[in-house]
Amino acid sequence: MPAPHEPRRAALSVREFAAAQSPDLVFFSSVSENTRRFVDQLDRPAVRVPLRPRVEGLIRVARPFVLVVPTYGGGARSGAVPKQVISFLNDPANRALIRGVITAGNTNFGEHYCLAGPVISAKCRVPELYRFELLGTLRDIEHVNNGLTRFWEQASDNLTSTERKTA
Repeated sequence: MPAPHEPRRAALSVREFAAAQSPDLVFFSSVSENTRRFVDQLDRPAVRVPLRPRVEGLIRVARPFVLVVPTYGGGARSGAVPKQVISFLNDPANRALIRGVITAGNTNFGEHYCLAGPVISAKCRVPELYRFELLGTLRDIEHVNNGLTRFWEQASDNLTSTERKTA
C-alpha cells in the first residue's frame, strides 16, 4: 500500500529589497540578540535575516553585502552556520551578492571559535573579514567600521577600474 502523501507546505513570503533600500550589511542574530547589539553599535544601515522565517518570511537583497553571523553548534562543524543563514544563502539571488563575512563566536569553543566564518567563506568563495567574541568590544566596533569603509571603497575602486578596462 502506498504511503500517504504529506501535505505541501505553504510557500514562505519573501520581502524583496529594491537596490536603493538594500543595505550593504546583512546579519543574523539569535534570541540572545548578541549579534544584533554588535551591529547596532556599527551605526550603519543593516537588514536582519529573519529569526523565524515561517512567521516573518524571508528576505532577498538587491546589492552586494557583507554578512555578520554568529557561530552555532558548540564546536560541531555541521551545526556552525545557523539554519536561517543557510536558507538565506541558498537563495541564488542572495548568494550571488555576498562579498564577505564577519563572524561572532565564543572562545570557549577552542579551535572551533568563529567556525561559521570559514564555512561560509569556503562555500561562497568570499573572504572572512573579521572575527569577534560574543558582543564584541569597542575596539572590535572601530575595526569593523573602518574595515567596512575600506572594503567598500576598494570594491568601488575595483569596479571603476574594471569599467574603464571594458569601455
